Parts: sequence; C-alpha cells; structure tokens
Amino acid sequence: MVKSSTSAPSQLSPTLWPADAFRWYASLGVLVLVLLAMIVAPTIAAAILYLSHMASLRDLQTLTWQLMVLQFISYACILLVLVPLLPLLAQRSLAQLGLRAPRLSDLAWGIGGSIAMSIAATLTSVAQEALVHLKSDEVQVHLLRSAHGGIALAFAFLACVAAPFIEELTFRGFVFNAILRYVPVSGAVVASAVIFGAVHWQPGNAGAIFPLIASGIVLALVYYRTVSLPASMITHGLFNAFTVVAVLVFHQT
Repeated sequence: MVKSSTSAPSQLSPTLWPADAFRWYASLGVLVLVLLAMIVAPTIAAAILYLSHMASLRDLQTLTWQLMVLQFISYACILLVLVPLLPLLAQRSLAQLGLRAPRLSDLAWGIGGSIAMSIAATLTSVAQEALVHLKSDEVQVHLLRSAHGGIALAFAFLACVAAPFIEELTFRGFVFNAILRYVPVSGAVVASAVIFGAVHWQPGNAGAIFPLIASGIVLALVYYRTVSLPASMITHGLFNAFTVVAVLVFHQT
C-alpha cells in the first residue's frame, strides 16, 4: 500500500503522482540498470585500455587521464539509462521532477545548502573521529593532493560539475522519489542518504561514509523543499568546490 507523506506540502508528495508512478518492481529494474552502467561499463572500458596497453594497472589506480575517462564513461552510461527511463518510471516529465533551468532561488538554496552540508559533514566527521577514532578522509582527496595541471582541472570539473549533475539526478531525482513513493518523507530522506553514502564506498574510504550520509540528508532536504534538481546540484557542486579549493589552493583537509 502506498503511504502519503505527512510533511509540509510539496509537488513531490506521492499524493499528487499518477497511481502507477515508481512501481517498486520497475524502480528495482531501473536501479539494476543504473548499477550496471555505473560498474560494468567502466570495468569493460578499463579492461580494453589495459589489454590494449593504453593503460597500466597503476594508471587505473591513480589520478590519470585514463581514470578520468573511465569516470566519464560511467556517467555517460548512467545518463543513457535515466534520461529515457526516469520519465517513464515516474509518469512525469524530467521538468516536473525538478530538472529545469536554474533560477535565482536555486542559487540561494544552493549557497545555503552547501553551508549546511559543510557543517553537517564536518560535525559528523568530528564526532566519528572522537567516538571511534576513524578519520573521514576520502580516497579522492588523497588522489587530488598529487594532481597538477590539466589533470587537476579535469578533476575539478568532474567533482564540481559532472558528479553533482549525475549524482543528483540519480540519488535525488530517482532513488529518493522511488523510496518516497512508499514511505514518509523522513524515511525517504534517510534511506536515500544511506544509499548515497554506501555507493561511494571503496577500499580505504570507510571513514567518509557517515559524513557522506549526513551530506545526503541535506541534499535530499534541499531537493524536497525546492522541487529543484538545480538547487541540490548547486549545493553539491559548491560543497565539492570547497574541498577542491582547500586541497589544491590551501593544501588543507
């Protein structure tokens, strides 16, 4: 049975959706396709690069052009899945899901959201280190510290533009709405944030999971309150930009 949200009114409330929007089995199918696009496509591309001697194992494990290409391949494949299938799944257009031209209000929410996201991630990191002595450094931050020139600029574009666009479309436009179809908004916010954090896991990255979950909560709240993917994309992009500038310019974090 579909449960309606008990939060403040929003265009994202399932009570306003078509009855067959985000059927659980259809959502699960799209999720599988997204995961395949995220994992299988770049894995195949990596194998081709390696077997053709265009990349060594080290090239695929450090911040190189080859690694950047693999990430862009992953993002492109996710777009190929979500752009045609998300409107069919939601029974609503991408614009109705919040993918539209940004407005001044989106910029304002993005700036405020990025500040809130920074505070949430920092407080979670501090609490985590104090309680379990686990630092929150991300693998990507360690890679960025060694980047220079064009690689650093390409990574900055990836982190501040490409990643926020693809990840907000995926985790807020798709995952959050799919969960919201069946649980109250508070549950959808937390569940989508947990998935957001978990998907970012990789060896050596465990300490970043809880700060990422806290960040995902802020991103979901910004999206729900504004019904605007540009607002959450700007929030996400500015937050990542703070990290990039801190590492590359001020050599912090």
